Amino acid sequence: MAGQIMLQSLRVANRSPIKTCVRAYAAPVHKFEKYEPKVVESDWYAWWQKRGLFAPKRTDNKFTMLLPPPNVTGVLHIGHALTLSIQDAIARWNRMHGRSVNWVPGTDHAGISMQSVVEKKLKRETGQTRHDLGREAFVDEVWKWKQQHGDRIKQQTTRIGASLNWAEEYFTMDPQHSQVVRDAFIRLYDDGLVYRTTKMVNWSCALQSVISDIEVDKLPTEGQLMLKVPGSKSRVEFGVLHSVEFQVVDPPAGGPLSVCVETTRPETMLGDVALAINSGDARYKDLEGRTVMHPLLQKEIPIVCDDKLVDPEFGTGVVKITPAHDENDYACAQRLGLPAVQVFGPDGAVVQDAAVVGFAGISRWQARQKVITLLTDSGAYMGKRDAEQSVISRCSRSGDVIEPMLMPQWYVRCSELAQRANNLVQEKAIELIPDRQRAVWNSWMSGIDDWCVSRQLWWGHRIPVYRVSWDGGEIGDMWVAAESEQQAQLKAVGKLGSEDKALAANLQCTIIQDEDVLDTWFSSGLLPLTAFNQPSVLAPARDMNATNQPSLSSVLETGQDILFFWVARMAMLCTYFAKVPPFSTVLLHPMVRDAQGRKMSKSLGNIVDPMDIINGAELSQLQKTLQNGHMTEQELDKGMRELKKLYPNGFQSFGADALRFTLLVYTQQTQQINMSLDTIRASYHFCNKLWNTFRFIHMHAANLGLDAGQACIADIDQNQMSVFDRALLSRLHAMLETYHQAMSTYRLAVAAETVREFVQRDLCDRYIEACKPALYGNCNVTNQDPHVAVKVLLGALDIVLRSLHPFMPFLSEELWQQHARKDASDELSIMEREWSSAESKAIAHDSRSEEENDASILVFGAVSGIRSLKQQHPTRLQAGTGSAARLTIVVTVPERAADAGGRGAGVDRATAERVREIATKHEACIALMSKELAIRICTASDSDSSAADSGTAVVVVTPYMRIVGQLVDNDGQQPQSAKSVAAVAKLETELAKVRKVVGSGGYRRSAPEAVKEADRKRIGMLEAKLAAARR
Repeated sequence: MAGQIMLQSLRVANRSPIKTCVRAYAAPVHKFEKYEPKVVESDWYAWWQKRGLFAPKRTDNKFTMLLPPPNVTGVLHIGHALTLSIQDAIARWNRMHGRSVNWVPGTDHAGISMQSVVEKKLKRETGQTRHDLGREAFVDEVWKWKQQHGDRIKQQTTRIGASLNWAEEYFTMDPQHSQVVRDAFIRLYDDGLVYRTTKMVNWSCALQSVISDIEVDKLPTEGQLMLKVPGSKSRVEFGVLHSVEFQVVDPPAGGPLSVCVETTRPETMLGDVALAINSGDARYKDLEGRTVMHPLLQKEIPIVCDDKLVDPEFGTGVVKITPAHDENDYACAQRLGLPAVQVFGPDGAVVQDAAVVGFAGISRWQARQKVITLLTDSGAYMGKRDAEQSVISRCSRSGDVIEPMLMPQWYVRCSELAQRANNLVQEKAIELIPDRQRAVWNSWMSGIDDWCVSRQLWWGHRIPVYRVSWDGGEIGDMWVAAESEQQAQLKAVGKLGSEDKALAANLQCTIIQDEDVLDTWFSSGLLPLTAFNQPSVLAPARDMNATNQPSLSSVLETGQDILFFWVARMAMLCTYFAKVPPFSTVLLHPMVRDAQGRKMSKSLGNIVDPMDIINGAELSQLQKTLQNGHMTEQELDKGMRELKKLYPNGFQSFGADALRFTLLVYTQQTQQINMSLDTIRASYHFCNKLWNTFRFIHMHAANLGLDAGQACIADIDQNQMSVFDRALLSRLHAMLETYHQAMSTYRLAVAAETVREFVQRDLCDRYIEACKPALYGNCNVTNQDPHVAVKVLLGALDIVLRSLHPFMPFLSEELWQQHARKDASDELSIMEREWSSAESKAIAHDSRSEEENDASILVFGAVSGIRSLKQQHPTRLQAGTGSAARLTIVVTVPERAADAGGRGAGVDRATAERVREIATKHEACIALMSKELAIRICTASDSDSSAADSGTAVVVVTPYMRIVGQLVDNDGQQPQSAKSVAAVAKLETELAKVRKVVGSGGYRRSAPEAVKEADRKRIGMLEAKLAAARR
């Protein structure tokens, strides 16, 4: 595709001074000298919306994309900002290629999160619980909250510039989506893919619901940790191992009389059913099959062997088995046929039929203390010690500690669904980017467990299953999935045999719908079917795929952390119902972490609100936000200290464009994004540089009286172009090829860095500097026509702004409107300027422009070397006399001869001769650009060039070119010795090599952050050594 990337017209329209709005939709162009992101970004979004630029224009050449729905309760965090930046860049680039883009937004009903928010509000304002209100009234309260606060994240989404088709906006509890959710569940149930059973689940006692793995926060600890948890007035101790002694009943001769067990959860001893050992542990080889007296239950329990559960090297090598409250223990019980004794109820309190008197009704944490007290009194408690490593599982919504529970739930059979989804990826019907995720996908899909889809909540899609029973008990109860009670009864009767049907006709039937709601991931897993107005999932397959489209949407972009929670489930469900994949490509971005690679955490004080980065925020504002979070006093104190250390002065207003550009460049870090405020600041400076470059170009266009409407590169006589003009067009052509090829393959970081590198290096540092002599009246030195130079600058600026638009929509629109707008009534947006092949020949790549590009690079290298030498020795460079030169460009010619085949040194000699030719041809230009009266060019052998005498300063430009200047003792110091000069030259050479590497675009795009950090330190070390050597 890259070879076909062409440009539309490079014509730039002249502008008369912009007037106030002529039409209701006139572009809100601003006129001011300094770049102010708040002003630039204030009006453009409303203008885009009023002009309907975000809606698809045609029914052909479609490009469809779904925004991962943020929680309706949420605010825009940095992960959302990353997703929006990536997807918006993709959407805008595709619009500029003439595609009919439909990027659909929406919000998720966020079952657990939403219910928690409203429950807390209800408790705070009325003192009531949801149970006081009842289900229907409570759901009404949730809807009221949604109507009042649900648009908050939408407002923040528009602030970052996301060009979403808001006309298609959905909410996952909308009637259309809710209907599809019910249809899908019923279809899966009727197809035998849904069943109800009792398994171990993640139970939140505070929410009294199952929660998914993604809603469980893992807190690793080393040693004791005191935590504030819901339902406990005092802090609860974690991270310690309690030792308990069990007496062996009828111990073997010479064997142990007792065994010691270590546990972090003594409260679960109420449900112990056995002790386990490893069959290979010689210490306990005679205990298998014997029993111990349980010191709390006061009954015998067996000693069993389970080599999968017990590691003889860990702890005492003896493990207590509590199947009802530990996943590993439950698996052991299943293998060995042990019973499971429930200790805690749904609220976390000990069950009424507890095995020990005095425990019923008390909390888990109270039970822990009581167990320890009773064991201490009996002499069985042997003390406690810090656990070297342990993990505490906490509910991300309530902060409660997860209780593993055996609970009856609804499950979806996943093996068949997963196999289909896995085949789609392995056969490339769905492409995963990066490709390494295919192996991860295959591993996960191949070993997938069935999916628990029921949640014990009131807010969400209530599961359409009914328990049907008949009086008398002669007909067994049954579960059926149906739309209503009437349909449930009909389905239930239809499943009965002939005798039972006759019996049921004369019996009273009771139909009760299950109280549970569906997992949020179930409803979001169906979004491609509803967001793009697909037919009902109950429609025949041929209707579902009537358009013969390869997938329901073009691309899905999301975080790699929800690859299996969301992406895999969409692949499973949508493919099952629609018979085509939900998307053709899945683009996965990494997790955002802080500059030190740490996870964003309130307690670390390193969470960054994108709105603070965009709008600016004082430290006090950041602290206030932190105080409003759900944190313990200890976490808050630590977070406040870290926040003050990281951001002592808060944030300046960097703007949405700088944030977006930073996040997009960061996507080159494919494992995780280590986000630094310094990088955002660098992007802000790039925006400012672009602003000033625009002003510089247009100032000179006005000075020359150029009609920008005629400033078309295609109209310039090639013979009027200088070497620098053609060199810039060569680099512009190369930039565009790389840019479009990268964008078409979703390598947005490469595309963004390519444009930035062109602007900073090729356009500003080289071409504009080369143009300045001609622009300021000295045309003879560079052989440039200033009119040609400005036309080239105007054309290049047009392309740069259009290339940057997907990354920096506000700034690019602002500048382009001033750059290309004919008058105040012109309503064309930069987004509507499609890329085409109309005038590609104007910047076509040819051998002559490439050679001249090499020549310009050499000239700029010489100028840079001279400036560096002057900066290093501001007072000690020998002054020139009259027109005599004080600096020399030394071209190094290798002494080695070429080999018989003409290879080797012969090639080097030819290159050296070419370098000398270029330097000689542009000698006056080099002198003028480096602000020298004159320079001298000479040739030396490599042995001569390596020698440095006393009082000589050297800067290495390339292996073929050095800048040499004589030093004088004008500050009371002795001239440098030959040894010190050689040391300086060596350090300069090494420093130049490192800087050349780190300055390359490929390095900036692809080098790991750790490598970059090491190179930064190396440069600093070399600079310090060089400064010391020069003294």
